[in-house]
Amino acid sequence: MHQYRVVKYSPEERAGTVPSWTSVSDIGDSFGGVVLTRAAYLETEELHLAAVRRFAAAQGGTGLRVEGLEIAPESSWWQRVAEGDLLPLDEAVELVRAVLREDFVWCRLSGDDGFFVHLGYDYYLYIGLTRAPEAAVAATRRSGLHVDPFESPYLDRG
Repeated sequence: MHQYRVVKYSPEERAGTVPSWTSVSDIGDSFGGVVLTRAAYLETEELHLAAVRRFAAAQGGTGLRVEGLEIAPESSWWQRVAEGDLLPLDEAVELVRAVLREDFVWCRLSGDDGFFVHLGYDYYLYIGLTRAPEAAVAATRRSGLHVDPFESPYLDRG
């Protein structure tokens, strides 16, 4: 099993020595003298979604199952998704977007083929797959995101 942490944060940002935004609610706030704009937020969001698509392609996955669903009636996903639903990849990626945007929804996603996407707080993605994803790792790093071997803290150990 190959597992990775995919983040926007540099090692200095992860260590807390350089300030960085952590959520969509930070749009308009300043970090290190730079104001987070909606456009900059959306660019970073799309980089994360593209990473999910790349890793899914490396695994050959076409759908992901919803696990550990936490959802509030305020969510745009309320009554659209339920625990155990198998979502086509495009819809699963849109659910990842909703979690990143803190749309009152959180879950883990997993494929029947061993592929998974777990979403942490503050823009952390944990991705696992059974196939070696060298091209996906390299392309995601070239996009500006940081990809490190890392076991998901959201694995079901039961």
